Amino acid sequence: MKHLNRFDQWLVIILIVGSTLLYGSISWLINASNSGQRVAIVSYKDQEILRIDMSIDANYVVQGTLGEVFIEVKDQSIRVEKETSPLNICSIQGWVSSSLVPITCLPNHILIVIVAPKEGDIDFEVK
Repeated sequence: MKHLNRFDQWLVIILIVGSTLLYGSISWLINASNSGQRVAIVSYKDQEILRIDMSIDANYVVQGTLGEVFIEVKDQSIRVEKETSPLNICSIQGWVSSSLVPITCLPNHILIVIVAPKEGDIDFEVK
């Protein structure tokens, strides 16, 4: 077995430190984007029908194309609890707390997106 020379040792150290810094900065950015008061915007066929305060645990019902869609908010996370659709993919998706992950219920034409309620800032736009 061959030993690492001085250059190889420094290269390994630099790669480990660089990977740790990259992982830490990405984790910090994700946590920073998810912090603060947030709202969930529920849209039906590209029209906003409901704005939900994510800090309040509650249940909501909206009308989709195939029937009622039951939405639950708990501990600053949101999910589709139950819906009428062939495969129930929206309810299978489970809890979402990140603004980077929308809940899309295509058969019912329902879209749920988490955004930070800042005036003038557009976090996510659907056209």
